[in-house]
Amino acid sequence: MTDPHQYLADFEQRLQQAQEQANAIETAFRESRSQAQSPDGSVIVTVGSGGRIESLQLTPRADDLGHTALGRTIMDTIRRAQVEAARKIEDTMRPLLGEGEGMAFLREQVEQGIAVIDPAGTVEEPRPAPRRPAPPQGDDDDFGGSSVLR
Repeated sequence: MTDPHQYLADFEQRLQQAQEQANAIETAFRESRSQAQSPDGSVIVTVGSGGRIESLQLTPRADDLGHTALGRTIMDTIRRAQVEAARKIEDTMRPLLGEGEGMAFLREQVEQGIAVIDPAGTVEEPRPAPRRPAPPQGDDDDFGGSSVLR
């Protein structure tokens, strides 16, 4: 039989580790702010956690762009800032999550939610989420939405 005092001490230690990890995650998201500038210098965007736009600045160079080009430049610059913020979150979370399923899930969510910048610097629209295969029928671990406890 397990010693109840040792069980409680182990539980408290796991709880403390979980709290420290939660604090680290909260800090990572809070500090994921990123700023991007358009290649021509006409637009500067700052995004915060979750890709939320915090500021949008137009420099005098923006006056030289037509409304269509300016709109496209603003959107591209927002996406660049969002990609950078997402990379910061990934870099911060990697030591906490490792390279397992948790990190793969985070990367998948990031790719679904923001645009992707290819190595040439071209901004692409967000990719549709890949479909996960359904669990096989009759799987011993599939309890059909019911509890394992009967």
